[in-house]
Amino acid sequence: MNKQMVLAAAALASIGLIAWAAYEMLSPGESSQTSQNEVSRQTAGLNAALAQGAMATFELTEGRPSLPLDMQIQGPDGAMTLGDLRGQVLLINLWAEWCAPCIEEMPTLAALEADMGSADFRVVPISIDRSPVAQAQTVLEKFKAANLTTLADPSMRLMGDLGIIGLPATLLVDREGREIGRLVGPADWNSPDAKALVKAALAS
Repeated sequence: MNKQMVLAAAALASIGLIAWAAYEMLSPGESSQTSQNEVSRQTAGLNAALAQGAMATFELTEGRPSLPLDMQIQGPDGAMTLGDLRGQVLLINLWAEWCAPCIEEMPTLAALEADMGSADFRVVPISIDRSPVAQAQTVLEKFKAANLTTLADPSMRLMGDLGIIGLPATLLVDREGREIGRLVGPADWNSPDAKALVKAALAS
């Protein structure tokens, strides 16, 4: 009888070990859960700070997908990629010379850059025109945004790659090149609501 009890106990122990191993294989590790919880907390903080007033139409992006970081665009010194912009929180504004709402909101983006631009944050206009980047820069200078340095995508691929169908479109991007959220249409980027959005992104 004692021998049978010992064998039964050993069998139960073996089953327990197998179940534990299966749980470890199928469930996410502690570090993964911690990472997911951290992203959830950051997203909750951004939600609380943002979708109101001038930023009421700002939409957080699920899962924070990366931009097409290997895509080539024109910079003031020649060809570059979106990946070259990593390391700062970015407010990327897609605009065009023929887009009247783009031109109207550009001075508010220039004012935001003047107030909050730093080594950790930058406003990045990207012209979606067939014109070269130097010509796009003269347009900014003409419309009271000379403190901004525009990039350019003469191929016009970027809008399609990002799933954007209208201009202006403005994307808030984290330091790793992942989209936090976007606002399609014109907005007052020099408003307290917009500055709260940027501050929340910097804090996260």
